[in-house]
Amino acid sequence: MFRWKTSLLVGLLAVAALAQTPQIESEEVDRVGAHIACQCGSCKESVRCPMSKHGCGFCGPAKARIFKMQKAGMSDQAIIDVYKKEFGDKIYMADPSPFFWIVPALVIMLGLGAIYLFVRRYSQRPRVLASLPADPSFDRYREQIERETARLE
Repeated sequence: MFRWKTSLLVGLLAVAALAQTPQIESEEVDRVGAHIACQCGSCKESVRCPMSKHGCGFCGPAKARIFKMQKAGMSDQAIIDVYKKEFGDKIYMADPSPFFWIVPALVIMLGLGAIYLFVRRYSQRPRVLASLPADPSFDRYREQIERETARLE
């Protein structure tokens, strides 16, 4: 009977713990957490990193704090400002610049241009050289070559 009560208690505690997780793992918390850098030292990502589910010492409590601040009615920028004031400007992770994609796009275009030039250059048919004007000094050599090749047959 004691075992049954203990296992029931553990089961209820597990359900209660899991019931609180979806609130912290919400889209609103991740939206703010994307701008706050994790300070645990091993993941080098934002607070919405997957380590928060596996025992990161910073991400889990930070998500819970963000959730509490959002429930208190604070705006996203106000929450970020609180973290900046507490940890300094190094904690803020800005959105990537739209110019971030220019470098890969330019590299791809340069590569495609190089491939196009290579294919265009080596896919052309070989040009036929114009026949050289007959030189009378070569006639003697041609006759000798023809005589020697006739002896071979």
